[in-house]
Amino acid sequence: MKMLLLKAWTETRVRFFSSLLAAVVVCLYHVTQHAWLVTMWTHTLANDPKALTHFPWMPLGISSYNWYLWHYLFDNYLQQIWVLFAVLFAFGGLAREKLNGTAPFSLGLPISRKRWLLSRLLIAFIESIALAVFAIAFTAIASIAIHQTFSVTGLILHTTLMVATGIFFIAFGDLCSSLFPGEYLAIILTLLIFGTPYLIVQTYEQHMRVLGRGDWLRNIDLAHIMAGPWQLTWTTLPWLGMAIMWTMTALLLIAAIKHGDRVDY
Repeated sequence: MKMLLLKAWTETRVRFFSSLLAAVVVCLYHVTQHAWLVTMWTHTLANDPKALTHFPWMPLGISSYNWYLWHYLFDNYLQQIWVLFAVLFAFGGLAREKLNGTAPFSLGLPISRKRWLLSRLLIAFIESIALAVFAIAFTAIASIAIHQTFSVTGLILHTTLMVATGIFFIAFGDLCSSLFPGEYLAIILTLLIFGTPYLIVQTYEQHMRVLGRGDWLRNIDLAHIMAGPWQLTWTTLPWLGMAIMWTMTALLLIAAIKHGDRVDY
């Protein structure tokens, strides 16, 4: 099993280090832009009587650094980076070996296909956790460097929620990697099929929240479920959405393992 995990890590380590670099860029940019944005928002509220009508969140953005981190990272850009690489981590394995012509050798080893698939999923999950932990640790250090106070508990809770519900994307990517021909074509098709509606629904729901309106899409908006409310507690967790995501994740994992166990490599 150790050799399978090492092999999976070797295949994905470039993607993993690329994900860390992307997380650094996103987190550092938004932490360092905080002071400038607060100044701009304060000036806008002071000089535009209609600003509060169009941007009711501005006072909260000015007064709460925790809300600022939640809005720009967990509810937006960090989440999007994490989802993208969680999908990419799941690609490869026997599907890649099939393209390289080495799959028959690997399948000839005294190891079941399920072990191959599970080892790949395990590495993808570990890398996704590591990416999230690294991003939040970097954000915390950068925030301390600019003398901002923040809730460590809040960061931990939001990171845990993002990863715990975001495993759906790992399962989705793993299934798509074996369904579509060609690794790069599979990645493109997967991002188009799921990435486009993910971003559209996320943007729509963010707009509805700004307007203070509820919407039935909220229960199936994966981005909203992964972000949770900015003041996250045991009672404010999106339990229904989490249950939906975990159910879909289980179904995708079962489908991926069954398909991977039968497909002709």
